Amino acid sequence: MSVWVRRAAADDAPALTELARRAKSHWGYPPDWIDLWTDELTITPAYLAEHTAFVAAENGAPIGMCVLEQRADGGAIENVWISPDHHRQGVGRALVMRALREAATAGLPIVRVVSDPFAEGFYSRLGAKRCGQVPAPMPGAPDRTLPVLVFAVAPEQPSS
Repeated sequence: MSVWVRRAAADDAPALTELARRAKSHWGYPPDWIDLWTDELTITPAYLAEHTAFVAAENGAPIGMCVLEQRADGGAIENVWISPDHHRQGVGRALVMRALREAATAGLPIVRVVSDPFAEGFYSRLGAKRCGQVPAPMPGAPDRTLPVLVFAVAPEQPSS
């Protein structure tokens, strides 16, 4: 499958919000948890403008997204959402690798990911190393945690 990755535009926000909700729901989380995550799953035009956001599209429709947030201590990959019917087809890999190339160009030495537990293996296969976990309690799961992973980013080499 050929994946076309482009920068996200403000008018992508509604479709990306729907994609985020659908992708998160795919993992079988209780509906009340999905409702509690409404703010986190809402992609706004302002958020897309503030950060480096990428969209994978098929026939013009978003099938995946990934955001690189630049922070004082490096970068963070956030909001990696892939349409469930496009899992394991290279969409997520294409998006994350594009974000990591952008991080290298920006001179970010590391990029962190606070991962959904279901996505940890995906990031590990791309070269991220687990460096910890953060508490993420939810109703009925007070001990729930999220893995924290880090990508070491090689600086972009100038072309000769």
